[in-house]
Amino acid sequence: MSILLKLFIDILLLQAGPQDVPSSRFLLWTSVVVYFVAGILVSLTNFPPLSAVGISIVDTFLLTSLVWVALRMRHFDNRIPQTLTAVLGSLGLLTIIALPLNAWYAALGQADQDPDQLPFLVMVGLLVWSLTVLGHILRQALDTTPALATGLSLLYLISSFVLTSILFIPIEIA
Repeated sequence: MSILLKLFIDILLLQAGPQDVPSSRFLLWTSVVVYFVAGILVSLTNFPPLSAVGISIVDTFLLTSLVWVALRMRHFDNRIPQTLTAVLGSLGLLTIIALPLNAWYAALGQADQDPDQLPFLVMVGLLVWSLTVLGHILRQALDTTPALATGLSLLYLISSFVLTSILFIPIEIA
């Protein structure tokens, strides 16, 4: 297990890529579960439990769909399991690492205080880093340019934000 943890940390540090991940259905499904559960835990800091589960379902679906469609379009079907494992495992680990900061930031917001700049800046940094990691993985898996991989990462982020906002953030009618 520590070898896999080191592998995902190396991916987060941009020192390894999807080609370094073993092709294993068990590891792929474990990564899906870790990413999904981590997504629920992060969402619980701002949403009720049912919404947190829904948000995590939508996010996991969007991310896996992006990887699947992009690799299918490039005819790299054989890379799908390793790429999904790399994406979900590494970003799931990053989400787990970010849990205490997310909880801290949410607690500051719920206390009707102006949130400190430090947790906000660190959260923005983690978001940028997660997009960098996703771009790094996609660049290698798709054998493409950093610009296209970054664009796909931003497409995922924007799609996830918009869909989550539409489905799970109530609109107040005045």
